[in-house]
Formats: sequence, structure tokens, C-alpha cells
Amino acid sequence: MSNQLPITEIREKFAEITGRVQFAGERIAIQKHGKTVAALVPPSDLEALRTLEEQLDLLDALEALADYRDKGGVGLEDLKASFGL
Repeated sequence: MSNQLPITEIREKFAEITGRVQFAGERIAIQKHGKTVAALVPPSDLEALRTLEEQLDLLDALEALADYRDKGGVGLEDLKASFGL
């Protein structure tokens, strides 16, 4: 994060600070009692994070599919039975 600001300052200058994030691309860590509790990031950073999460989810799904193909799986009825359903 480029800046760390206390939550009290964020409250006082919210419009100004969000403008810095939106227009200057600044990243701001919001601090409460000296600990980071949240962050303000530009929309482009948020979109990049979402894209990365989707890619990681896809990799996890592909890994699970490969594992299923290699080791086989449990049928639905067996799975239900294991949960007492």
C-alpha cells in the first residue's frame, strides 16, 4: 500500500481520499488502532483481483478434475449414504 491512514482521517476526508484513489490510482490502507482493517484501491485493481481469483478457481477446478480422472470418484448415492441421507 502506498499510504496508511487512520480511520478517523478517512471519515473526515472521505470525498478527497476516494478522489485520490479514483483519479490518481493511489492505494490506501485504512488503519484502526494501528492495524490495517481495510483498503481503498482503484477500480482497476479490484477488477484485476477478481480476474486473478477467477483464474485461481479455474486452476483448482482443473486440478480436481484431473484428480478425479486419475483416482476415480464417489457416486452420488455413496456420497449421500456417507452423510446418512
